[in-house]
Amino acid sequence: MAQQKEKADKSLAPRNKPSQQRSIERRQQILEVAAELLERLGANDFTTIKIAEAVGISVGTLYHYFPNKEAILHAMGQHWLEQIEATLDQIAQEPWSNAGEFVDTFVTQMLALYRLQKGLLHLVQNLFALPHLMPLDERHDEVVIKHVIKGLVRLGYQKEESELERIGRAFHEVSHALLLVVVHQSKSRGEKTLADLRCLLTALLDRHALP
Repeated sequence: MAQQKEKADKSLAPRNKPSQQRSIERRQQILEVAAELLERLGANDFTTIKIAEAVGISVGTLYHYFPNKEAILHAMGQHWLEQIEATLDQIAQEPWSNAGEFVDTFVTQMLALYRLQKGLLHLVQNLFALPHLMPLDERHDEVVIKHVIKGLVRLGYQKEESELERIGRAFHEVSHALLLVVVHQSKSRGEKTLADLRCLLTALLDRHALP
């Protein structure tokens, strides 16, 4: 089993880790173009051939950076996770002092990030569905839940650790699902969904606040 996992991990790793600035920039270009294609084409038509064509390089050159489509998705997932962690760290530094302010800060900053990531819905679906990418999806859940729990503790919620984890998971699942919806809605419809999301999250936290 360990050997199989090691083999799978190697298949997702870039063939050559870029060291020179030009190589680093090319790798970033590939990921940016791939994200745009994933947004436009969806997962089924997302291929290395189309990515290479859009970047303006041969498939062989593309394979110099990423051995397959899954490796590209893995790199995109890693970048998404890094952005999530940076955003959550920023939220933790904001001066919110009650549940309503926490929810408003969380939703506002996370929405900005969700809007920024091209092809996010398709990326999330692949992270959840492909075995080699599932650890990134699990890590994403863990990171968000951990930060929500820290927020609850900061707000004075006195619960057992397992209960805090349960509340944090509910907070994450609701916010993640509806933020994915909002970024694909029209402005007016999205504003209504955001209002519902803030209401749902605030009600969840109010329900478990100290009497």
